[in-house]
Amino acid sequence: MNTESYSLESLTNVKYQRLNACAELQRRTKRRLVFARSEALELLAVEKPIEPESERRRKDMDVVVGSPGEKGRLRGIRFLTWHGPIEVIDVNRAIECTTPVCTWAHYSGLITLRELIVLGDSMMRRNRRLARAEFSDFVRYLDGDGQFLGKLNCKRALKLMREGTDSSQETRTRLTLMQYGLPEPAVNYPITLHNGRVVLADMAYPELRIAIEYDGGYHRFDSNQVLRDDKRREALEELGWLYIKVTRIDMGNEQVEETLAQRVATQCERVLGVSVPLTARMSVQQICDGRRIRRKPLWDRVPRHLWKAPWAQETAS
Repeated sequence: MNTESYSLESLTNVKYQRLNACAELQRRTKRRLVFARSEALELLAVEKPIEPESERRRKDMDVVVGSPGEKGRLRGIRFLTWHGPIEVIDVNRAIECTTPVCTWAHYSGLITLRELIVLGDSMMRRNRRLARAEFSDFVRYLDGDGQFLGKLNCKRALKLMREGTDSSQETRTRLTLMQYGLPEPAVNYPITLHNGRVVLADMAYPELRIAIEYDGGYHRFDSNQVLRDDKRREALEELGWLYIKVTRIDMGNEQVEETLAQRVATQCERVLGVSVPLTARMSVQQICDGRRIRRKPLWDRVPRHLWKAPWAQETAS
C-alpha cells in the first residue's frame, strides 16, 4: 500500500480530473449535488487517509444529503445521509463539495482514529498552498449542536492533531512513537546552525537534541537532495544533535514500528544515561487519554546530573 505523501502538483492534477468528472455528473441532473468524502478531498486537493479496501475499490461518487428522503437515483452516484452540520464550499461556479472540516468529520465513522488524526493534520499543512483549515476551524465545528456518528472520535483526534506538518507519514511516525510510550515529539522544530541558518526538523525532542526526519521516496531519486540531507545531518551533529532517519520500511506493521520506537528509545538513553523502556503497544485511543498526554516527559523525570550527553552539563552550568 502506498502511503507516501503527494506533492502539490500531483494533488492539483487529481483535483482537475475529479472536477471534470463531477461536472459531467452535475450536467446530468437539475438537482444540486454536494460531493463528499473521497470526492471532496480530491476537489479540495487534500491528501487522503488510508481508507477501507471496499471504499478504494468503489466506482460511484459520494454525494451528501441531510435526510434519507433527499436521496435520489442517479447512475454513478452514491447518496450518503449526514446528520451533522453540512457545510458547503464552491470549488468553481458549477461544483460544490463539503468544506474541509465537514469532510474530516464525515470520515470519522469510516476510517480509524489514527487515520482521522492523519487526515486532520493533512488539512493544516505548513505549506500554505496545501493548508485548507486551521485548528480553530475543527474546534468550531465540534462545538456546534450537531450530533453525528463518530463525533466522539473527532474529539479524541483533535487532542493529537497538530498544525504545520509536512506529510502524512510524519504524522504516522509521531503517533507510532507515542503508541510505545515515548513522549510526543515536537513538529517542524526550528534549529539554528553554526552558520546562522535555521533548519526545521520534521520531528524533534529538543530537550534531548534528538532530530527525527522522515525521508520520503523522492529523496532517493534526487542526488542533490541526498547531498543536502547529508550536509544537514553533519551540521546538526556538530551541534550535538542525534539524527534518526525514518523511511517507509520503518512503518507499516507492528514489528518494524516497534523496532523504530526502540531505535528512538536507545538514542534517548544515550542522552539521559538511564534505561528508557518501551511500553506494550497502545491503541491510538489510549494515547489520546488526557492523563497520558499530561504525563511528565522523560527529561523532567531524570535529574540533569545523570545525563550522559557531552553538552548536558555545559548547558546546565
